Amino acid sequence: MFDNIRGVITFEAVTDEPETFINALKSSSVQVSEIKYKKGRLYGKIYRNSFAQICDMAEKSGIPISIAEKRGSIFTIRKYRARYGISIGIILAFLMVAYLSNIVMSVEIYGNEMLTDKQIASLLNDCGIKIGAFIPNIDLRDAERQIVSSSDDIAWIGIRSSGCIIEAEVSETEPSPEMVSTRTPCNVISSQNAQIVDIKNVHMGMLIPMLYDGVQKGDLLISGTVDDGKGGVYFAHAMGEIIGRYNEKVTFSQPFVDEITNYSDKVTRKYLNLFGLRIPLFVGKNDFGQCEYDESISYFRILNIELPIGMIISEYHPYQTESILYSPEKARQILEDKIKMYEKNFYSGNDISIIDKEVFFSETDTQMTVTVKYTIEGDIGITQEIMAK
Repeated sequence: MFDNIRGVITFEAVTDEPETFINALKSSSVQVSEIKYKKGRLYGKIYRNSFAQICDMAEKSGIPISIAEKRGSIFTIRKYRARYGISIGIILAFLMVAYLSNIVMSVEIYGNEMLTDKQIASLLNDCGIKIGAFIPNIDLRDAERQIVSSSDDIAWIGIRSSGCIIEAEVSETEPSPEMVSTRTPCNVISSQNAQIVDIKNVHMGMLIPMLYDGVQKGDLLISGTVDDGKGGVYFAHAMGEIIGRYNEKVTFSQPFVDEITNYSDKVTRKYLNLFGLRIPLFVGKNDFGQCEYDESISYFRILNIELPIGMIISEYHPYQTESILYSPEKARQILEDKIKMYEKNFYSGNDISIIDKEVFFSETDTQMTVTVKYTIEGDIGITQEIMAK
């Protein structure tokens, strides 16, 4: 194959004394093969770029020399080198193949069961992944992050390019577990160390403790094992609402000197990766100071053959870290806001109420701490399935 590219010439030298010319060939740097002498003519094969040297040697020896045969694609190319239309056509055809090999021709989706292909294709389209898109300009890893964060139905997605085909493999979120059937035998047990202050109703099962009794976490409140009054028992799905009073304690702290991180807008830079050389496709510098950095590369392809040429997409997320000094009054206010947020998240339901709370602030040289002791009333019953032996 290499000989075909370099070009091989079979020369013909007319001489009655071939030994002299053969010795001259062997003492030179010219690579000669298949030397033979027949009827006053000496033949041999050389590379095209050595023919001029052979001619000089033959001229000095007074030996006529000519080309008997040419072999190799280089001669065909040189024959048509003056025909610019062919050269331009070849270049255009190469560019067209290169371009089409890096254009999304098809988007294939796998692994979806609940979501339709059309729904997932819409999410991909929002990330720039669609038929006709230029593959090196697509940040596949960023598209994966965007899709997972924007859809509650997708737990994971893997996107890869195979030639001009984009393949998306989807893993959907598991559906919520089914509620325990009311026909499943179960007990109601206590979720807290508490004192029973109200028994609102007992739908099924047999109540164990009485009003104002104290119970420990895990104690039986409503039994699903019921006496039928005839000396036998049956299992039921115990149901009821038992209100208990119990205590909880939480602690929050706030340093007087705290650090916060302020992020600036994300900056994207593109480079052309040419045989390992990074050629910037932008104007300016990348002096961002502190920043989070992410990089991905997409290589160009021709007929599904990956080339050592690609597009590098670099993402810079600059940020600055700032130290803030809080006064004791400001630290106390922040802690009070944390308490309000905690109560809103955990005690704002209709089935739970705060009966009393005690707040204790303390501080050291470096931080302020608050401890809150709550007295809570709420439904303390949780179901526990009866495992029949």
